[in-house]
Amino acid sequence: MKNRGQTTVFISFIIGVLLILTFTALEVVRIHCLRAKIRAVLHSTRTSIMADYNRDLFERYHLLFMDPTYGTGSDAMVEEKFSDYITSSLEDDKAVYSCSVGEVALIRKKTITDDHMQLLKKQIAEYETKEGLAKKAIELPKNIIDNSKEVKDASDKTKRNATVLPEDENASEEENHFEKNEEHVDDPRDVLKNNLSLGVLNLVLPEGSVVSKDAQDFSDSPSTKYKEELKEEKDASFSDVGKMTQALDDIAKDSDGKGNFATSKLAFSSYVLDHFSYQGKEISDSVMKCEVEYILKGKDNDYVNLEAVLNEIIWTRMPVNYICLLQDNVKQSEALSLATAICTATGTMPMVEIVKHLLLGCWAYGESICEVRALMHGEKLPYVKTSEKWRTDLKTLCDSGAVKEEMGMDYKDYLYLMLLRKEGKDITYARLLDIIEKNLQQENKNLSVVNLCGELVFQGEIKIGNFFREDDGEAYSYYFEEKVKY
Repeated sequence: MKNRGQTTVFISFIIGVLLILTFTALEVVRIHCLRAKIRAVLHSTRTSIMADYNRDLFERYHLLFMDPTYGTGSDAMVEEKFSDYITSSLEDDKAVYSCSVGEVALIRKKTITDDHMQLLKKQIAEYETKEGLAKKAIELPKNIIDNSKEVKDASDKTKRNATVLPEDENASEEENHFEKNEEHVDDPRDVLKNNLSLGVLNLVLPEGSVVSKDAQDFSDSPSTKYKEELKEEKDASFSDVGKMTQALDDIAKDSDGKGNFATSKLAFSSYVLDHFSYQGKEISDSVMKCEVEYILKGKDNDYVNLEAVLNEIIWTRMPVNYICLLQDNVKQSEALSLATAICTATGTMPMVEIVKHLLLGCWAYGESICEVRALMHGEKLPYVKTSEKWRTDLKTLCDSGAVKEEMGMDYKDYLYLMLLRKEGKDITYARLLDIIEKNLQQENKNLSVVNLCGELVFQGEIKIGNFFREDDGEAYSYYFEEKVKY
């Protein structure tokens, strides 16, 4: 009888140990399964949050970013959505898988403007690469010639040949030997001045073209926090040879080494021209019609932006035309004859060589205006100019001859070239965001581009219920850190 009781106790003890081991194993398996389920839920939640990207932004500009504030201005909205996605996915009637979501917090985010807009630049480069950037990359740069050395040589030659006589005590006496000629001589520089008084756009745009002067409010746009160094406006009076040669030196400096273009530059330029409007390619639902011109110049209306862009193209072409004149003896002789007549009429014969080069500069500038007019009429321009393709007469300047080019660079190509030179500057990308914001706000007035994010990091806790002790509530916690990145 005594042995029988000991056996019962021993068997009961063994059974109890086996039950403990069994329930422990079951609990380990339960926790392991729950962890796997939570990881799957977190992945699904991450995907659901990514699906909240701004669709208008993607469909129009092919950029993947989301607004974690959902137009409210508070990140609490995305934290609540993240928590709700987890809660709805973990809902289970079976107590064996009971869970509850603890605190969820957005601990880090990277907006579209952070780190010098690196996420924006990366997405633009990736998009253009997928769209065949390699093919586009060879279309324009192969036609661009780095002529900075030739421009600098032209400037140096002008400085050597057009030297003002030294001032000394006998200078005024020497000038008295040259009598003034009362006969009036038409100075092409006066013709140019009168033409420019009408405005560049009136000289070059097709008849009937209308460019809006309506100002847009960019006072609260992304670009307001960036400053651009404003260059002094170049002198188009051609009354001072020093200012003219300085302009040539500046142009040579700006274009030096621009024949080597990185992939990022090509991607940016191609992307802007593909997705934004410019003169000659308007997008009907755009706030501004000259969006590319705004990205380049940053003025508040289409008229001023277009005028600034065309002025830059004129000055880009001016040294090309000036070099052509310096290589043309016939045109130099014509300029010298007119300079002699002007100096004779004004009694300043020692200034003949200076006036000659000023007239050549004025002539090159007038030729450039006619070339830009051709661009605005849909024609093309070869990057290198030859005398056979010369359009203007020295005395009439802006009246062009019947020269029509079908080979070379069109207006879009010149915008491409200007964008290549602007790529990499934060203010250029910020202006791009200005335009995006203005256009998208037509449908969503609460949208703020600076709130758009391409990377979010969430941190939180999920509490796992205790299966064996209901009164004890949650027995375990699963802490997570999840990154959402486009």
